[in-house]
Amino acid sequence: MGTTEHGGHGPDVTRLGNAPSPGWLTEQNAASIRATEGPAFDEAEYAARLRELRGRMARLPLDAMLVFRPSSVEYLCGFHTAETAPQPLLVTGSETHLYLPDLEVGRALASSVAGSLHYCGYADALRGLELFIRHAATVLPQGARVGVEVGHASTPPRALELLREQGLVVVHPDHLVERARLVLSPAELRRMEEAAAVTQRGVAAGVAAAGAHGATDSSVAAAIAEALYLEADSPSAWGPVVATGRRGGIPHSSWVGRELGSGPTFLEFAGTRDRYHAPVMRTVVRDGALDAADRRLAELARTAVAAVLETAADGVTAAQVAVQAGKALGPLPDDVMFHQLFGYPVGLAHKPHWMDGAPFYLTPDNHEPLVSGMAFHIPGSFRSFGTSGVGLSQTFVVEEHGTRVLTHGPADVIEV
Repeated sequence: MGTTEHGGHGPDVTRLGNAPSPGWLTEQNAASIRATEGPAFDEAEYAARLRELRGRMARLPLDAMLVFRPSSVEYLCGFHTAETAPQPLLVTGSETHLYLPDLEVGRALASSVAGSLHYCGYADALRGLELFIRHAATVLPQGARVGVEVGHASTPPRALELLREQGLVVVHPDHLVERARLVLSPAELRRMEEAAAVTQRGVAAGVAAAGAHGATDSSVAAAIAEALYLEADSPSAWGPVVATGRRGGIPHSSWVGRELGSGPTFLEFAGTRDRYHAPVMRTVVRDGALDAADRRLAELARTAVAAVLETAADGVTAAQVAVQAGKALGPLPDDVMFHQLFGYPVGLAHKPHWMDGAPFYLTPDNHEPLVSGMAFHIPGSFRSFGTSGVGLSQTFVVEEHGTRVLTHGPADVIEV
């Protein structure tokens, strides 16, 4: 097995450490696995992503990037798996090297376009990182500058020490890969549109379940989950969240088998397509209209969402969007809880959350401009702390002259 990057044949596969050479790893088996699944996008898409990253690397300059964040590894080479052990991708000026345990070779063959795969034995997991970095040092010049996202939890602190022991210079490139991911390609936006259609199936199922006799937060969550997964090709990184009654006034509470009350029930979840997420918040109410306090929360949520959608556009700064939305809301009552975050980027994401990219938030302190192709979720959640909560949101994409909402239906309270 062997090829150059994106050469159309199987990757080079090499063994590290004392792992035995598996008899099952034959060219015939590898070809069969590649034909069974394949990467989520065509090779031209991955080639364009690597060109963009290498251009950014050259400007720093960097000799290589060692990428640990699973969603960024997938973004660059297609590889994805349920395994959570460190499986980094080394990107040089002309090569890609994916490091993984031997049990993950099949997943790499099924989903990845990396030029080379290097595996250690699964039982060697405790020293696998050492083997990976020792090999990476052999393909880099002594003293090479290696970019590593040191601030993300997926990067083992030990990796930085091992790189320095090999005579390599560790550079923190400030979310270099994640910043490239902020602007979605046309192919990625199609995935987001497809994910939004799945999200709407979850909305419809949740609303129907909430109207059933004896409905509980758990029965609503189960209905949403079934709708999201029934025809899905990938799991959501988080949720569904269903919080009813007073628990809706406690952020990040979710279902516990409690019967729905007469007040608002908060829903939050995301449909997916190839792990691209289109999140939404909706609020349902049964057995009558909202009381005055909850109507106030709903109006604040509607106002926040509308202000963001009316202000955001290519070239407008994130701060301008947040400031305008804040003005539209006006001073909040003392008893209303809001996080002051008017949007965060969404797209490709792995667990534990769909907030899985550069920290590019719609807040007053972010003065960077929005760019066409960026996608955001507007988390319009307002709460009377410990009493009730209303959440309304949309996922949208920035365009030249404004915004295009990807999620379906109005951001409004739904009576059942």
